[in-house]
Formats: sequence, C-alpha cells, structure tokens
Amino acid sequence: MRIRKVAALLIVICILAGCASTDSSLRNSCTEISGKFPEQSQENPPTSRLLRDYCTEGQRELLDQSQENLPTELVFHDWTETTTSYKTTDGEIISGILQALRATTVVSKSSIRSTDRRILEFVIEEGDTCSFEFDGDKFQGADNECYVLSGDNGLWKLVWAIREKDPEYQKLIR
Repeated sequence: MRIRKVAALLIVICILAGCASTDSSLRNSCTEISGKFPEQSQENPPTSRLLRDYCTEGQRELLDQSQENLPTELVFHDWTETTTSYKTTDGEIISGILQALRATTVVSKSSIRSTDRRILEFVIEEGDTCSFEFDGDKFQGADNECYVLSGDNGLWKLVWAIREKDPEYQKLIR
C-alpha cells in the first residue's frame, strides 16, 4: 500500500512538472487554454476533429514545428501498475510521433477514466518540455476531458518501439 502512495505522489509531481520551463512564456503556453474548444452536444459531436483542436497553445506550437526544429528528446512515461519511463533521441522516431499526433483525430468525448497514464514528454533543445497526456489510449485535452481517438494505431506503434529499444527493457525481457 505504501508503494502505491509513493507511486501516486510521484505521478502527481511529474504531471505538475510536465510543462516545467525556464522561460515563463513557454511554461504558460503549454498549460494555458487559448481560444475556444469546439462546442459539443448531442447535436454536434466532435466527430473527426483533429487532435490539435483539443491541445494547449504550447502543444499546438510543438505540432507546428518544422522538421529542422524537432525536439531533442522524447520521454515516454508509462504509468500503469508500475511506473516506467523510456527515452529516445532518435530524430526519426520523434518526427514520426509528431506526424502521427498531427494525423490523429478525436471521435468522441469519453466519461470513462482509467488508472493508466501515458505521457509523451518532448524535450526542446533549450531544456523546456511539453507533454501530451493520455488516459489509457484516450487523449487528455487541455480542458482535462478525455477524448476517444481514431487513427492513432501508428502513434502507439512508434511509442511502443521506444520501449522495445530501451536497454533496461531488453534486460527485463531476457
């Protein structure tokens, strides 16, 4: 029980630090909600809207980055029964994940929550970070609602490849 409390505390700390930045304008842009979310109702479900429509301003800026300005590192935090993190500096994987995020669409809002947290934490050259959080396979939008995704299979295939290439993970499965 004590281990779970410590793990929960670590999760909260990491989530709060997820958009830590030395530049306050970047820190605020990663967490502030700008503009208006698409209206949703029974008459207007969020079918096939781009994921970026549900992102913070900082997340949108990251998705708009050119190939030359890619983040230098990506940390995949997989918090399920255990908390594990996997890193990559492979520009091809980082670029592919950003492209997959750009292509992913939201099909509906979900009221179902899980205890599984997956966070894609992009580290920019200056050391600033911007994170995309998922509740299981559902995206947690800037409004803290969870959204069911479509077209995200390629995203998760690339994300799990980070784990597969991790030396620590390789030791575990041998």
